[in-house]
Amino acid sequence: MSVEKPRHIDGRINRIGTDDLLKAFGSPAGDLADLRAAVGEQLKRPAWPLPEWAEATRSTPAAVLAAAAPLLEGVDVTGQGLGRSQLYGFHYLGWLAPGVQAWLLTGDERYLQAFEQHLDQWVEQRDSVTGEWPGLDVIWYSLGTWARCRSLLPTLEVLTSSPLSDRAWGRLVATLVGGARWSYDEHDVFRHGNWQLVCATELLHLSAVLPSLVESEAWAERARQRIEEHLLLDVYPDGGHYERSPGYHRMVLTALQTAARIDPAVAAHPRFAAMHTWMCDLVSSGGWLPHLQDSGIEWPAASLLRGSYLLNDPVFARVAAQWLSPSELAAEVATFPAGPQTWLSPGAVPALPQATVLPESGYTILRSSELRAVINHGPHVEHELESHSHRAVLDLVLDGWQQPLLWEAGGPPSYDDPGYLTWYQSGRGHNTVLVDDQELSTDRGVVVDPLVDTDALAVFSGRHHGNGVEQTRTIALVRESPSYVVVTDHAPGAHTFRARWHALHPWREVGPLVYDASAPDGPGLLLIDGGDAAAVELTEGVARHPVLERRTAEYGPLHSLTVTRSTGDFTTVLVPHEGGEPPTASVEWLDGELVVTLGETVDRIGQSTWTRTVDGQLSWATGWRVRTLPDLVRATADIDVLVRPTGHRLHVKITCEGRCGLRIRARDEIRLNGMPVDAAIEDEWAHLTLPYAGAWTVDGVRDE
Repeated sequence: MSVEKPRHIDGRINRIGTDDLLKAFGSPAGDLADLRAAVGEQLKRPAWPLPEWAEATRSTPAAVLAAAAPLLEGVDVTGQGLGRSQLYGFHYLGWLAPGVQAWLLTGDERYLQAFEQHLDQWVEQRDSVTGEWPGLDVIWYSLGTWARCRSLLPTLEVLTSSPLSDRAWGRLVATLVGGARWSYDEHDVFRHGNWQLVCATELLHLSAVLPSLVESEAWAERARQRIEEHLLLDVYPDGGHYERSPGYHRMVLTALQTAARIDPAVAAHPRFAAMHTWMCDLVSSGGWLPHLQDSGIEWPAASLLRGSYLLNDPVFARVAAQWLSPSELAAEVATFPAGPQTWLSPGAVPALPQATVLPESGYTILRSSELRAVINHGPHVEHELESHSHRAVLDLVLDGWQQPLLWEAGGPPSYDDPGYLTWYQSGRGHNTVLVDDQELSTDRGVVVDPLVDTDALAVFSGRHHGNGVEQTRTIALVRESPSYVVVTDHAPGAHTFRARWHALHPWREVGPLVYDASAPDGPGLLLIDGGDAAAVELTEGVARHPVLERRTAEYGPLHSLTVTRSTGDFTTVLVPHEGGEPPTASVEWLDGELVVTLGETVDRIGQSTWTRTVDGQLSWATGWRVRTLPDLVRATADIDVLVRPTGHRLHVKITCEGRCGLRIRARDEIRLNGMPVDAAIEDEWAHLTLPYAGAWTVDGVRDE
């Protein structure tokens, strides 16, 4: 079955001659030279003009000149020898536009001549190229027509008055017009996914830049209709894009930002702003988005800055400025159209919440001052060709001190990579528990419990049946230093269960079932398996590593630790540390509770309780969905509770779902939400009632 409509490529699209081009503009001239002059008079500026970009980039041209260098030597415009997917990407012509950019930066006409030479060759040879995807033309398909327009349309403004020949100028315009005609015919009804959405944004862009085209008005109308549908149906209420991938999310948002420059209704749509907030929710302290669901490592600062301008919202600029130097920020801003810069007003960066749930996207982010966990619990999502959803669920990544600590394989260098399905997409490349070495089914049946957050810690719980048995996972992040994570996995039956854990640095054994993965000077991650003896295997794969200094990512080793058991029960303690050496730590089971000792800090962890002592003194105790916190609190209904010493008394925070009776140790006056209450006291326990659902504080409780 074809992934797009049946073939609809004809001479209107791929064989536009001079006469056809003249008619496309309403025959305002008699030849190509006169048409070029007429179009130049009516040409509108593209969304992101090149002259401003060149002025801002002139002092740092190295990357552009490196990209343009192959044009001076000669490029095989057919892309022969590239892989199945790479061949399609080659014909996006991203390699061609740097010729114009380098000419603008240097004035060296060799680059312009090379651009013309390769454009001519490409137009003459493109119809001879055949792709390997059934029913998908290499040149005339959604991503090809979008990407070429995105790359080449901004060049039209500067090339129309350049030394470029009339023939090459006509071929450039004909390529853009042919792509727009194909896109208009293809996208006459809504279709999920990134292909149609980005295609629609460039159809709108082209119609705005070339309003004198006879078809422009019809293109714009269809483009606006598709964009509006995608904002409603292809962007989740939480702001995430349909495919749940940070990379594709940013690609789609970049396209929508172009549309927002042309049509204020796009910028005004609430989902447009939500897409920027989504990136703020997922960005790390190092300024990168993790490479989830076939994504690369994304650096959203520039996108957030552009969004700040389009939305006139200074918050996004303040967030972006955390990772941009003043000169970099100024260079980015210089590429925006001139005007008042009220959106650049100074101010503080808003503090992130301690936890964020993106329910439709299927991600939960837990935070402490030292550590961040991103948990995946979303659905498998279809795609035009093959899904970008990875074969893992309830998996997680951790980062701290701006670096990944617990990592995953992420997206591949190319979809032609031989390890794409067996490593990058596979559960093998994720922090998850495999069952009998099978791959997760697309029917995952994920169920996530309401997030527990008692301030001292957050507890995420979920379950799924994607491996044929019900697997449950609980991820608890304790926030106060020492901050760490406890992951508890359970599945019934006798199978081969493999718990997979991945880090950027080699795992080294530092004790029985205790391993550490650290950078030479830190940070690092200590992993303690709290179960019985098990087989442990250390292997190596590959994944992108973020490079903070350059805001890029490079492929390097991904070190895998696999713990294998015949039962599906695993308790894993993950302790981050800032330095190169792990802290002194131990894990044991006492009276059915997990006891974690880190220096003078001792945590006793029950099924729904967590108590911390430091130097033998109570630091805090918490429980979730409990009726009893031993020796401290009793309730007649399930509550979430946090108890802390304050001087010689205890401060108690309680959340209940309805009217609830309490018994609490009493000393002197009892205050409920700061107000004194007359509580009956029996055997040193005060009796009081929480009258309705909500959050409550109780003070005056005895600290023994």
